[in-house]
Amino acid sequence: MNLWDNLIVILLIAVFNIVVYIIFKKYFYNKQDAGMRFLAVNISKDIIWLIISLAIVDKTRDNFLFIVICFIIASFLIYIPIIKLINKSQ
Repeated sequence: MNLWDNLIVILLIAVFNIVVYIIFKKYFYNKQDAGMRFLAVNISKDIIWLIISLAIVDKTRDNFLFIVICFIIASFLIYIPIIKLINKSQ
């Protein structure tokens, strides 16, 4: 996988995570079932990101490993602040 493909995959997940965080803060925060609503939006975001990423990159083991690592890191980066916000609001 070349550098541009890596950069596009990373930028896509960063932009998608920022959008999901903004949606959570604006529409779901301090509402009933905020966590479940966040999970629904986040799973949809992850599926869209995965489809786009797989369309961009070559289908090799190294590229798949890169996508998995990006997914795990991005998941931690979005879940930690959301969980802190949900726990703080209760």
